[in-house]
Amino acid sequence: MKLTLERNTDTETREKIPYYVFVEIVSATAEWGRVYKVPIYITYAGVNKHFHVDICGVRLSAQGKPQELFKDIERLLRNLINVSRFPSYVFIARRAKHVYPVYTIGHEVFTTTTGGGPVFRHVELAKVREYLTDYLHLIKVLGKDGKSDKLHARGVDPHTLGVRRPVLYLKKRVLGENDFWAPVFESGDRTKIYALAANERRETVIDDGCEIIKIWEIVGDALNQDGRLNNHYDLRPDRLMPNYWERLQMILTAEGHVNVQGSDYPLYRKNKLWVGMEPRPDEQRYGLFLGNSADDVYGRMTKDFIRRGIEPT
Repeated sequence: MKLTLERNTDTETREKIPYYVFVEIVSATAEWGRVYKVPIYITYAGVNKHFHVDICGVRLSAQGKPQELFKDIERLLRNLINVSRFPSYVFIARRAKHVYPVYTIGHEVFTTTTGGGPVFRHVELAKVREYLTDYLHLIKVLGKDGKSDKLHARGVDPHTLGVRRPVLYLKKRVLGENDFWAPVFESGDRTKIYALAANERRETVIDDGCEIIKIWEIVGDALNQDGRLNNHYDLRPDRLMPNYWERLQMILTAEGHVNVQGSDYPLYRKNKLWVGMEPRPDEQRYGLFLGNSADDVYGRMTKDFIRRGIEPT
């Protein structure tokens, strides 16, 4: 691979990102010919300059000159390549301070473990996360007793190799049934959103808020056909990013509030679809509860709040 340093000429960003390192893949791999534009950030400690890059969830730092990063960048990138490609996703264990790359081959994703450990492979990212989580708890990486830590799924930006958070999650939590969980990511060109569900990549174009309902319908239909969802409303969009909620809110009609456990939550409607919204101010995200009536939404919110141990106010 070939690394080239260039100054950032954008007046709005160059104070925090004074340089970019362009990474050109020149070896015969699946990445051959690709060029990545990795931002180099700067911080100050007195008169000393510190530079760092964030690549696939790993931070590399150097003091003095940005060129001091090059050797570590090349070493990291070579270690990240598996089956001739860079990861599409990473799982991050915050407390354990580990990053697990996830690779895509065809419709499958897989992750490896260190020290010659097992490889976990599935068509759904959520299943790979589940398998890896169980294994890491077994070997005490994610906590000695019980599930005290968890893996956070992040996408890898196909242009910068930085990590991208899911724009929302689709979840099913029904007593007596298997849970379902899938992060929804933006595509590399940011024109679509997609989730890996029911053995395929399910996607839809970003369309002024309609994409949230559409991806919910697409994934719900797929799970229903797969025998994993009996009631479409059992699947719900959760932890929407603010810009996605703002767009969705514009196409909904406000219908007052629903009182759950002593607190009022905004209620909306779009045709026959009713939507209750739970703000998550600590995360700057929004949870949605869908139903066929206001009473249906109330019942679903109440059950979920009780399951999560949210006490009445």
